[in-house]
Amino acid sequence: MVHKGDLQIVSRMLKNLEAQNGGIEFKAPLVVTPPTYNIIEELKAEGDWEVLQKYAGFEFNDNDPKTSARTKYDNIMYLERPGCNLCMGNQEKAEKGDTVMATSTRLFQGRVVKDSNEKKGESLLASTPVVVLSSILGRTPTIEEYKAAVMGIKLTQFAPPTDEMTSEPAPKNSLLNVL
Repeated sequence: MVHKGDLQIVSRMLKNLEAQNGGIEFKAPLVVTPPTYNIIEELKAEGDWEVLQKYAGFEFNDNDPKTSARTKYDNIMYLERPGCNLCMGNQEKAEKGDTVMATSTRLFQGRVVKDSNEKKGESLLASTPVVVLSSILGRTPTIEEYKAAVMGIKLTQFAPPTDEMTSEPAPKNSLLNVL
C-alpha cells in the first residue's frame, strides 16, 4: 500500500464486507505494508489499525523479526513491517510463476515475481479496492461486487490534493510542446 488513505480504505472495506457477508476469508494472500511507523501510530489513534489487526493472519513484530525473506504465502492478510520491501521486489518476492496484483507501480518484469518453468510470472497494477477485493474473492471483482465493497466510502476523500499537484501549462514555444 502506498498512502495512509489506502490503509483507511482497506479498514473500511473489511468492515463493509464483514457486515455484508458475516465474515472475511481470503482466497489469495494480501500483503499490507504501511509506509512508516508514524502512519501506524495515526491509524491506531483513529481505530483503523485495530480493524486491520482483527483480519490479519500475520503481523510484523519488531521484537521477533523474520530471519529470512518470505517467498511462499498463505491465503491470509499480512501486516508487514513499514517500508518498501515487497513492493520494490527487494528481498521478498512472490512465488515463481504467480500472478501478483499490486498498487505499486514498481512492477517491472521479474522484480516482484519471476517466471517459473511452467508459467510466466505476472504483475498487474490495480487500485487499492480492486486489490483487496480480489484477494478475498480469489479473482477480479465484478462491478456490482466492487460497488458493494466500497459502499459508503468516499474514495476521493483519500486522494492527494490536486491543487497542490497541478502546474501552469507550458508556453506554446516550449520544448515540452515540441516533443
